Amino acid sequence: MASAQPGEVRLSTSWLSRRLRFQLTPLMDLLLIIVFAQFLDVRETSQRESTSLQAQREQLNFDIARQRSELAGIRDAMRSQQRELERQRDQARAARDQAVQRSDAKLAEMQGAMDLIGQWFTLDENAITRADSATGATALDDPIEAAVAQAQRLGQGSADAVIRFLIGHAELLKRAEIWTVHADENGNIAIEADQRSESFRLEAKTQAARTDEVTDRLFAAYKQFPQPKGLVILLVSFAPQSVAGVYQPLVDAIPKTLERLRADTPETRFEYTVLGATPDPM
Repeated sequence: MASAQPGEVRLSTSWLSRRLRFQLTPLMDLLLIIVFAQFLDVRETSQRESTSLQAQREQLNFDIARQRSELAGIRDAMRSQQRELERQRDQARAARDQAVQRSDAKLAEMQGAMDLIGQWFTLDENAITRADSATGATALDDPIEAAVAQAQRLGQGSADAVIRFLIGHAELLKRAEIWTVHADENGNIAIEADQRSESFRLEAKTQAARTDEVTDRLFAAYKQFPQPKGLVILLVSFAPQSVAGVYQPLVDAIPKTLERLRADTPETRFEYTVLGATPDPM
């Protein structure tokens, strides 16, 4: 084989170098593209993570603010509840003190009432004896005489017996009513029931007509009163100065009046008693 000339060798080497350089350039470009793509991917990932971290931080700050607000609301509610409990405690203490004061006052009042009742029901035995000797034996069917006898027995009894009697009377009034019918010295007839009263003056001329007039006027007055209780007792009286033309029709009209009342309100029992000549009870 013929040996190469020196100039030819240099030409071959230079050509190989250029060929190698041309072959490496695309590889370098590809490498740069890969590196740049990785850079973009890393930057995009970093941005996503940064955005996510920012959102998480904002959510965390929001949750912390919300929890602080809830805690503040709970704290305010607890303080308000504590103030309300303190107010209720003060009211309970005040109510207890008032109850104790009322109880003490009631005890003192009851004690005073027991002392006074003992004095009120101390009857004059000499006066009763004189009255009995002047009028004969006491007719216990007379309501006034019976009341005097009852008062005498209470006066001789203990204060506790008087209290029990008055309590029983009060309990009776819860289920019964006492109506007062009275003729005064001026010719007027008044009926009082449940703190309400009606009055009228007789206009008829004859005694029988006046009796019917009393019945009609009493029934009309009764219709203006509230619904009566289960028992109604009429206490009929007239002034000592009242004339017979007024009080006698009143006394005669009461039985007929009660018949009309019983027919109108059959569920109520109506009774009466004539006290006779007494001072004006109204």
